[in-house]
Amino acid sequence: MKFINPAELKALIDSGADFQLIDTRDAEKFETCHIPGAVSIPQLDLPYKLDLINKDMKVVIYCIYGMKSEQVYIYLKDKLKIKQLFILEGGIYQYATEIDPSMDV
Repeated sequence: MKFINPAELKALIDSGADFQLIDTRDAEKFETCHIPGAVSIPQLDLPYKLDLINKDMKVVIYCIYGMKSEQVYIYLKDKLKIKQLFILEGGIYQYATEIDPSMDV
């Protein structure tokens, strides 16, 4: 598994790089708080929304703490064979703690 830490993700966002950021938490949690630019694809909906994922670009997935993202990572690697797939280390909680403390996680 490949990981990206919050500082690296922030630098990626700030650089304007072309990548896809996927929030795998429940839609309600996404509505309350998410990392700007993220797309909401809840983990349970994933099998029905694979067409929303661009397997030809860098994809970063996150959940609340990073643990549930490991299952999503394995699933996406198996189904879509994404070459540049990353998990946000520590999830949105660590991102909020280190990058944007104003986030209501």
